[in-house]
Amino acid sequence: MDLQYVKGSYMAEIMFEDRPVLFTLEGLDEGRDSEALRYSMMIWDWVKDHRSRVIAHAPLIANFKNKKWRNDDEPEVSAEEIADSLRCINSVHANYEGNFDIFFDAYGLFEERSLVVSMGKNFLFKGFKIL
Repeated sequence: MDLQYVKGSYMAEIMFEDRPVLFTLEGLDEGRDSEALRYSMMIWDWVKDHRSRVIAHAPLIANFKNKKWRNDDEPEVSAEEIADSLRCINSVHANYEGNFDIFFDAYGLFEERSLVVSMGKNFLFKGFKIL
């Protein structure tokens, strides 16, 4: 991971499964590069290692989509379609020693919005949202 300090945050573009993923870390001052790298790698490794746990929420998200977000003329979405979206990570936004959000490519399913999984301190699942 090649972190660069840009306008108050450490940032990197990571290639993951032939797609670029923007990684942003806030909450550390410039010059704390080794600490930023250590923390960022810990978050990124967790995202990669626990991706199946996130994808496991696909049925719950599909149910939400079908009951709360679907237009009348729109077909129901399957859990597999949601799982496919959860395989396409767009970006990760982390706060040092705090929360982090994982943004997924769900534009076609949620009217050009991202599906975001929010994780709390100590890697506790906080929920998902659509932004």
